[in-house]
Order: sequence, then structure tokens, then C-alpha cells
Amino acid sequence: MKKLLLLFCLFSHCVSAQVTFNVQSNFGYPFCFIRSVVPTDSCYYVTGIVQDSTNAIGTIFLKFDLNGDSLLSNKLINPNKWYGAWFGDMLQTDDGHLLEIGQIADSLQKGGIFKFNTSGDTLFVKEYLSPHPDNLIFAPYQIVKSATGKYHILNVVESADYNNQLVLSFLDTGLNVDFHKTYGIPQKDELPGALLADDDGGIIVGANRDNTNTNLKNFTSNTYIFKVDSLGNILWEYLSPNGQLRDIAYSMVKTPDGGLVVASGKGIEHEVNASVSYLLFQGYIFKLNANHQQVWGRELRGTTHNISPTFAKLVTATDGAGFVAYGRVAENVSNGTEQYGSWVVKVSNQGDSLWARYYTFFDGHDRRPNPIDFKATPDGGYIVAGQTEEGSEKWGWLMKLDSFGCLIPGCNANDGPNATTEKKVEMTLAIYPNPTSDFLNFELRSPRLPQKVSFRIVDSGGKVVKEVQSDSPNDTFIVPVREWVAGVYWLQYIEGNDIVISKKFIVAKR
Repeated sequence: MKKLLLLFCLFSHCVSAQVTFNVQSNFGYPFCFIRSVVPTDSCYYVTGIVQDSTNAIGTIFLKFDLNGDSLLSNKLINPNKWYGAWFGDMLQTDDGHLLEIGQIADSLQKGGIFKFNTSGDTLFVKEYLSPHPDNLIFAPYQIVKSATGKYHILNVVESADYNNQLVLSFLDTGLNVDFHKTYGIPQKDELPGALLADDDGGIIVGANRDNTNTNLKNFTSNTYIFKVDSLGNILWEYLSPNGQLRDIAYSMVKTPDGGLVVASGKGIEHEVNASVSYLLFQGYIFKLNANHQQVWGRELRGTTHNISPTFAKLVTATDGAGFVAYGRVAENVSNGTEQYGSWVVKVSNQGDSLWARYYTFFDGHDRRPNPIDFKATPDGGYIVAGQTEEGSEKWGWLMKLDSFGCLIPGCNANDGPNATTEKKVEMTLAIYPNPTSDFLNFELRSPRLPQKVSFRIVDSGGKVVKEVQSDSPNDTFIVPVREWVAGVYWLQYIEGNDIVISKKFIVAKR
């Protein structure tokens, strides 16, 4: 199975080794998304969405062991009512159960609160209606528990004139809705991103405010963050500067000095023609101080990964030295066609870029890995939850990384003299796992990498089954092998017509 046990300790206080893996599954459904993950010291609890052969949409509850092996799956599905945990961020309750939110649709679109036990049994489902009965869309995005023990849900409502507004639902300790409050201004589009419970019982909302609902060009787009009290009254607001195109506050982390670190995007307006433009964003992480003023910002981009990357989630680094964010990227330079991947980045407490890891998918299908959730794990690493696409099929996807953001441990060897004590190696191919059944993950490692790299995979008879070329030699390359014939293969690094390195790996069937 997809695991690699490190035989050394990554931190001085570490007492157990870290496991990494990269797995996907559709659990027998043609359509499967993974949306939320809760890591524990013994397993991972996961929720997502499935569509069955009758086209009914339901919520799936999954449990994985620490090696990425599936332990159980249970679904909440009804042909007459759709249960979709599209945007939720699952919480573990004080009694050990798990809460998730989602859309419920029959004749109306409603919000839903789902409670599961750790075996995936549905303990209850609570429905709540939008405060705007004429809404076209009503979707819950995130749930948090406040310092008072009450719950709050961030929703978005789309009106008949296609104007999105934010709705904050205030619930009691029993998860019953006390009241809703709507936030927004006329002629502006507000989109939700993150919800954060403050220590004083207040709630901080991360969002975006733009004019894309009324304009086809000449856009305004501002990161919008505000805090409310227990009655929903706004205590303070932050709006990013006019004249800059800034994206949604997708994720926020409180800092010990009373500030916030925010994962968002910084953009440009790309003109299609004289009448139409669209927005492109690069990843952007910034910090607000206790007075809600920006004190630093860091725009992050790769050398060729330059098409609208966004960050899904941001967490405090497990070593305490900064912040780690995960998102998706698209790269269209290497092969003349777009290749899709994801990336994880780390910045210091002062906003300095420390490292970035790219995970690029190469496949014959239009495979687009879409990370949705990202959490720190008890062993000091990180876990990514989301989906991949294979043709028309959607697959649930989990990837576990170590504390350096490595899927293949040792990828940090060349980060710098202070990053690791591991000796810098000569040129080699690092493959993980071996044997494999889902993905072949590999890296070219060298103190001096070329500007372009070329790889070839051949079977035991010498037939070429896959070729990979890239202008991003530092990437971790991911090749799906689930449909390949089981057996021995060779991964070759090519320069010109010469095979520089050749390494054997095995594809095994599940």
C-alpha cells in the first residue's frame, strides 16, 4: 500500500515516524467528491458527495487508516431528496461525533446539518430554510463553534437578479437556528470564503466583494473581512485597497498577537476583446495586525504555473515557524497544452517564502486535481482532501504529506543549508510508492537541475507506455497507473536521445 515510514525524526520533539500516501477512489460510484477531512491520531474521517446510477446525489462518510487504506464507507442518499455536502468543513463535537453541513434539495433548496457517529451512521439531519424565499441558490459554506458553545454557519444566497449575498446563521447549542442575518450592499457581489470563531465569542467572516455580477470588464474586486458579535452586529471591517484586484479570503488563521493571516489571491484583468475581460489571480498570503491593517503580503507564483492558482486552505505550520497553504495550479508551457496540478507553500511569520512543492498530473485525460480541504495532522505532517477527474468520472482524492510538504520524503534536501541536515545528493530518480496501484509519484533530484526534463516509462517488453516533458524540473510528477497492466516497468530520465537514469518500479493490482 501507499506508505513510506521515515526512519528518522523530523523534529527534536518527534517520537514517531511520519507516513505519506497518495490515493484516489470512487467507491463504486461514477461521481465522487471528497470535501472535508478530520485527522486524528488513529485515523482520518472524511465526508464527500456521491452520485449513484439513478442520478441521486448524497453525502458519503468515509474512514481511512493512517496508511491511506479505506476502513469503511457509509452514505446518506435518497432518490427523492438530494443531500450534498458541497462546501462544508467537518467538525468533531465534544461527544466524539462529527458534524457536516450541506445543501438539501427537494422542491426547495435548503441548508442541512448532518451529524454522524464515527461508524458513519447518520444520527440526525436538520434542515433550515433561506431567509430569502425568492432565492435561486442557497448554499452553506462553513460551520464553526463559538467560544460560547453555539454554532454559526456561513451561507451564500443568490437572488433573482444574480446578486450574491452572505447569510450568517446563528444556532443554539442544540443546532437549532435562532436567526439569520444578511450582509452585503446593492449592486455588489459578495462571495463567502472562510469562517473563524474568535476567543471573545465573536465570529470573523472572510469573503470577497466585486462587481462581476454587473460588469463584463473594468472590474473591481476586494478581499472583504469583517467581525460580528453574538447578535450579528458588525464590530469591524477590512476591505482591501481599491485599485488592486484581490480575491476571496479563502482561509484565515489567528496569530498570537491578535492578528490574522489570510490566504487569498492577487489578480489582473485579462482582456478577451473590446467588450469582455476576465480575472486571473495568483496566490497571495497577507497578514492583518490587531488593528485590522495589512502589515505584510506575499504574492506566490511558480516559474510556469501561472494560470489562476488559488489556495484552498491555510494552516499554522506544524513546527510553529510560519504558515502552510495548499491550492491548485494549471501549467500550459511544457507541452503546449494545459497540465493540471496542485501546490503547497510555506511562508515565515514575516511573510518570507520558505519553500514550494508542485504536484503535477500527467495523463491522457483532462485530469484536474482539485484540493478542497487541507489540515495539519497529529504526526506533524499535512493531509489534502479533494477530487481528481478522469474523463467524465470524478474520484475522491487524499494525499498525505510530511512536515516539509513532501509526498516523497527527502524532497526538501535542496531547500537550503538550514532546512535539513540531509546530504545533498547527485542526480537520481526518487519513486514512491514502489510497488504502486493508484499513482506513480516521482521526482528528479540533483543539486543542479536542467531547465527542461523529459521522462519515458516503458514496460517489461520495452514498449513506451508514457512520456512526460516539463519545464518545471523541481515538480513531483504524478502519473495515474490504476488502469495499467500489473507488472514491471522502467522509469527513464532522458537527455537528448540518451537514457541517463533508469529505475524499475512495479504496478500491482488492488
